[in-house]
Amino acid sequence: MTEEQSTKPDTHDRAWSFLVAGEERQFQGNAGYEDVIEESYSYDSTVGNHQHVAVGDLVVVRNGKEALGAGMVEALQVLPEQEKVRSRCPFCASTGFKGRSTMFPRFWCSRCKNAFDTPNSEILRVTAFRAHYGGTWQPLDGCLDKAQLSELSLSRSDQQSIKKMDRRRTLAAIEARGVRFPSRGELRRAGGRRPRELPGGRRRTAAAVRRGQDGFRRALVREYGLVCAVTGAAPAEVLEAAHLRPFAETEQHRVEEGLMLRSDVHRLFDCGLLAIDAELVVHVAPSLAGHGAYSALAGVPLRIPPDAPIDRAAVADHHAATVATW
Repeated sequence: MTEEQSTKPDTHDRAWSFLVAGEERQFQGNAGYEDVIEESYSYDSTVGNHQHVAVGDLVVVRNGKEALGAGMVEALQVLPEQEKVRSRCPFCASTGFKGRSTMFPRFWCSRCKNAFDTPNSEILRVTAFRAHYGGTWQPLDGCLDKAQLSELSLSRSDQQSIKKMDRRRTLAAIEARGVRFPSRGELRRAGGRRPRELPGGRRRTAAAVRRGQDGFRRALVREYGLVCAVTGAAPAEVLEAAHLRPFAETEQHRVEEGLMLRSDVHRLFDCGLLAIDAELVVHVAPSLAGHGAYSALAGVPLRIPPDAPIDRAAVADHHAATVATW
């Protein structure tokens, strides 16, 4: 298969979850892969399901705990006759051992129960693959956890790096969390070619790590998805966790006292120019009357589920304190 052929969409679109580099991908004596999470995923012909991934497939990139993001395979780069180093246990020749960061000897083999410092190594000739999906990448920020991903999977194994998913149900679950993919027509109009060389580094990892370290935001994403409570579905990069009661006063992060808001809406909320009443209806300060995009939000009902665990007393208190200044 040539790279030119690998840009043609498959007629039977599927869905997969890709396990990203980390402790989980050390299994099978693997020395590691060059994943650039938001751009592409690397694997080879020793990985299960390697021969089934195709252009047009939906992929969900995950770590051992949650979904990091999703995209559509736009190009599949095929690199034949590559060398791969694979390590084996010196006692039983198993590849199912793992490194230990705090104990010595450094490696432990679960099969033969032996520890050792240096594994045996062998050189394999493999076909390497790089699935490119950067043009459609949508951060998920953990809005689907391991248990939810397992329900969508068609494989029961936790050790597969590439697991087949139920495409229809996976797409529905992602879209229900507020994530929107560009249509195929929009992608064709955009026209960009996928890279021939795997880019180095992790272009957006720093921002993703900062968001991930915010436990309050993470909890709200799990509860509400990637949806601004006032304006609706929005890119993960512009969504922030808002407190109904000032954190400086309460020093508490409670899901019941939080909402996901788009960054500009969050700023208006914190500055006292936008409020929500006890019936969960949006109110906008008269001073914003000249800004149509914001004045149009007046009277909009909050975009959260009817059974959302929101503290209406906190909402009412914020509303009263805010509108008193108008």
